[in-house]
Order: sequence, then structure tokens, then C-alpha cells
Amino acid sequence: MKKILHVLNGDATAYSFAEAGLPGEVAIWREMLSEGPLLDAMQPDAALWQLRENWLRTEFGDRPDEADTYQQKVVAEFDRIYQPGTYDQIILWFEHDLFCQINLAFLLARFSRIELGNTVLKQVSINQFDGVPDFKGLGQLTAAQLASLYPQAEPLTGFELELAAHVWAAYAASDVVALNQVMSGGFGRLRFLREALQAHLNRLQVGANGLSTIENQLLNLVQAAPKTPRQIVGEWLSTDRIYGLGDWSIENYLTRLIDKEIIQEQDGKLVESA
Repeated sequence: MKKILHVLNGDATAYSFAEAGLPGEVAIWREMLSEGPLLDAMQPDAALWQLRENWLRTEFGDRPDEADTYQQKVVAEFDRIYQPGTYDQIILWFEHDLFCQINLAFLLARFSRIELGNTVLKQVSINQFDGVPDFKGLGQLTAAQLASLYPQAEPLTGFELELAAHVWAAYAASDVVALNQVMSGGFGRLRFLREALQAHLNRLQVGANGLSTIENQLLNLVQAAPKTPRQIVGEWLSTDRIYGLGDWSIENYLTRLIDKEIIQEQDGKLVESA
């Protein structure tokens, strides 16, 4: 019997996946490499994990309801994933948005460095699902719906791994020129990566008011009508289909807009500063 490892894009997917009845073991990817500082792609993983752990603690604080450490939730899971000789197949379940595509690119870039032997890398990557009109991610799907995607898992080739290595090197270095060069070529079976990278390039652009694309989107929501921070977060999340950020990230964007005195809170609602 083939030994299979399913790499899921987060805990939201894992809840339903546990009931899907699919063969194999499960590892959960919990990092959010689309946000925050990174190191040069050739730096050792230990240095990257330390940088990320420190940033996440600074950005989001220690969550009292989460007893597990970064080492347990992220590093230990990566160590399980990054040993292909243990498995006949490693199936990566990542959807179309920037959040997932950059995490996928990182993992594939790491696999590109080592000899895979007889291990076959596959992906399940979608941007829609029949019967789910407002599809945003795999975490929305039921166990049966996830199981129906399993036969669609497609092998990834050396081309995709080499492409991912180039993407990750450029992304980690914030090299816009290199990213644009990658954008001019083909993407093979990484069919959602181009749009995700374009979204990243778009958010790097700063408007005449000195704000980034995401900051301006949030400011527009505030300008439309006074709303509570939670309402703004919910409205942004309900309309976004490309960045894949969570509520904590959007809350921090709003906090930075308050710190910049672009918006302010009045009577529990956010309004544009005078």
C-alpha cells in the first residue's frame, strides 16, 4: 500500500478533512509567508523560523488560548513534510489566493533542493467548486466535497519545482524586477500563481496618499459609512478573493491606519480622521 502524506493549507481545512475518509497521514501548514519579513532564500531554515516566530509574536501577541508553540505548530509540521523519502506521495492542498500560493511556492522551492527519489509530489489546487457560489477556500468544503477532489490530484514536475524556486527567491528578496521577469514566462500546473504574484505586486504600489492597495481598500470601506472594526473586517473578508488574509491581519492593518491618523474610532465605530 502506498504511503501518502496530505499537506493541508490550515486547520480550517483539517476539520472537514478528518471526516473525508481518505488514505494517508495529514500534516497542517500554519505559516503565513505572504505577510511579514523573510530572509534570503538560501538562508538556513532555522534562521527563517526564528525571524518568523519573533515577528508573529510582535505582530499578533501571545494568544492565551493557544498552548502550542511556534516550534510545535509550524516547525515540527514542516519537519514532517520535508522528508519525502518517507512517502510515496505528498499531496499539497492549497487554493488560489496569495496566502496559499506563496506557502505552496515555499514548500516546492524547498523540495527543489533535494533528491525526491521515488516520491511523487502532487497538488490539489482550485479556485472554485460547483455548488459553492462564494468559494474562497478549501476550509469551506464538507468532508464529501474534499474527498471528491482527491482523484483530481495532479503530479508536479521538475518544471514547477524550478519555477517555485525562482518565485520564492524573488519574493523572499522583495525583488520586483525578478518577480516581473518570472511573470513573463509560463507557470505550468501552478496555474494560480501568476495572478497571486500580480496581486502581490499590486499591493506594493503606494497611492498618492501614501497608502498601500490594501490600506486604501480598507479606507474606502470606512469612508462609505461608519462601521465597527469587526464590521470592516467582515466586509473586507467577504469581498476579497485574492489575498487570503485572516481577520487578525486585517485588524492589524486597521490599527496601523489609526496609528497613522488616517482613521479614528468614535463611539465604537471607525471614521476617517478630519
